[in-house]
Amino acid sequence: MAKKRIPISSVVIGMYLCGIDRSWLDTPFLKHRFLIRSQGDLSKLLQCGVEEITIDTDRGLDCVTTEPTEPARKNLDNPEIKSSQATNTITIPPEVARIQDLPQEVHGTDLGQELTSIAHTRQYMLEGVQDILETLGKTGGLALEQINQVTQSIMTETIDHEEAYIALISTRECSPALHDHALAVSTLAVLLGRAVGLEDRQCQDLAIAGLLHDVGLIKIPQALHRPLNELSGPGLEKYQTHPQLGLDRLTKKSTLSEQVQTCIREHHVALDGSGFPNNLAPETIQTPSRILRLVDEYDELLAGTHNGKAQTVREALQTLYQQGQKGVLDAQLVSTFINLIGIYPTYSLVELSTGERGIVTANSKDNLLHPTILLIQDAAHQPFAEPIPFNFSVLGSENLSPEIVRTLPPKEMGIQLDVVLEDWVTL
Repeated sequence: MAKKRIPISSVVIGMYLCGIDRSWLDTPFLKHRFLIRSQGDLSKLLQCGVEEITIDTDRGLDCVTTEPTEPARKNLDNPEIKSSQATNTITIPPEVARIQDLPQEVHGTDLGQELTSIAHTRQYMLEGVQDILETLGKTGGLALEQINQVTQSIMTETIDHEEAYIALISTRECSPALHDHALAVSTLAVLLGRAVGLEDRQCQDLAIAGLLHDVGLIKIPQALHRPLNELSGPGLEKYQTHPQLGLDRLTKKSTLSEQVQTCIREHHVALDGSGFPNNLAPETIQTPSRILRLVDEYDELLAGTHNGKAQTVREALQTLYQQGQKGVLDAQLVSTFINLIGIYPTYSLVELSTGERGIVTANSKDNLLHPTILLIQDAAHQPFAEPIPFNFSVLGSENLSPEIVRTLPPKEMGIQLDVVLEDWVTL
């Protein structure tokens, strides 16, 4: 990177900005490195009172003169802007987000690129899980090397891309295919296990148990693969044998660790004694099994496994919370999980009470109902010329604050998230 510090008077369209002379909290920019594409970008810099910027001449135009360019001179000669610069009292509209106080050497995350990359990686892992389960179903053999490859990928990939994986799981179109649910549960189990401080070995065992927890369903008649509220009598009893059926199949030709076997055996046990199998004492259930039970329940709620009606993320988290309060699930784990997921996960498409629509780009741990949003459509659902960063935290108490009223499926709305988020960077 060839960096150069220049006065604002020398800035022209086509330069690549990579630093400014003040906190990014005092600017309306979500991105902290970007190509100056328009007169609007120049005007924003001037209105913020910026006097000097740093440019990267390898990625944009170089500075060829220290004299003010015509566009910059025109703005500098504007009495209104000059006055605001002199007094430094320019008021940034409250709907503009102040995202991060970033030193110029800090690199953010390219949101669109991250989403595309993670989607491709997850698709590769899905194909691997599908191969594992198909081989198991046809031959009874367990491809342990392939299982280790997939689980190692989950362990590695989720370290730096936690929110992106949560988003893809929570906002995907749930498939009835076993491998889709298996990968979701495996990934979520690792994320929650890591959040509560489990060691890597325990997290990898959780990842394996997540991939294999429902293999007993392969031996269940297809007629019983329907919403659980439609099962009763012998059909329900047969379904409830699937944890043990799975273990019998898995251990016939392969060796799995004791923790993996325990998690699979116990993944439907409820702490109030209402789950199955009913010959296991709830008080003996350890944290890994409790984690697997919780994340399995969450993904089943998203898929509508219980009653055929898929729940939204917010509804599913509310259900988990209620089950935690009733003692069905571990309440402390539920609390940690809700904070991990966020009521509106990153990359969710949401609609405000004003009618505007935007993409969630970050969550606040202090207020899960008020994430940071990149507004992309106005109240009439027409696209903005340029997306607008929106942060609830900058709205004063005197303002009538809009609220998120619902989440929307991007594909049905004709929105490609990775395309919309192209060139937008955040931490």
